[in-house]
Amino acid sequence: MAFLAGKASAGSTAEATSINMTGKDTNQPPISVEFKVQGGPGQIPATRAYITAGTNKFAFLVPDEFKLASSEPQKVTLMKRDGSCLFTVRVVGPTPGNGKAFDANAARVLLNEMHPEATISSEFGMYAAGVGGPAFEIQWGWGALARASRVGFVPLRGGLLEFALDARPENLGASLGDFNFMMVTFRESDENGKLEATPLSDRI
Repeated sequence: MAFLAGKASAGSTAEATSINMTGKDTNQPPISVEFKVQGGPGQIPATRAYITAGTNKFAFLVPDEFKLASSEPQKVTLMKRDGSCLFTVRVVGPTPGNGKAFDANAARVLLNEMHPEATISSEFGMYAAGVGGPAFEIQWGWGALARASRVGFVPLRGGLLEFALDARPENLGASLGDFNFMMVTFRESDENGKLEATPLSDRI
């Protein structure tokens, strides 16, 4: 399976990478992330990222050739080893309460704060852990500095999360398979703090 990263013998569980991120001047609890190579009888060895944000936990499978490249307090950044793209998972803040919906209009406000110079080329939906939210494809810069991103905002139980893929325009399409693999395997803990990350069967 081309997307899997890391190698482990059957029945093994080994920590590959760990980094704690602590920040200043934020109302959100600092997050920590661990990369673990996991496998067992009847399973495909795979690298999984575990994110802890306060009492909330998240996990996803790490695509092949990606490594941890971030030390920011509220954001985890993965980079492909050839430098062709970046994936980020950011805890924006708590999920809107009081029955307030987080819709495309609210997402555009956040998007404009991050990339005021960007042009939105398309709008669609993005899903993580079975929950959907608004997403956009954007472009900014020109020439050697041109960039393209796919950015989505998903209101999960553990907070409003931003998922982003960033690359040069010519690399964006080729990076979508790895990005979608991360999104499809993304999980969050339940109301009791229990996180169930489904192992990959070798019968797939």
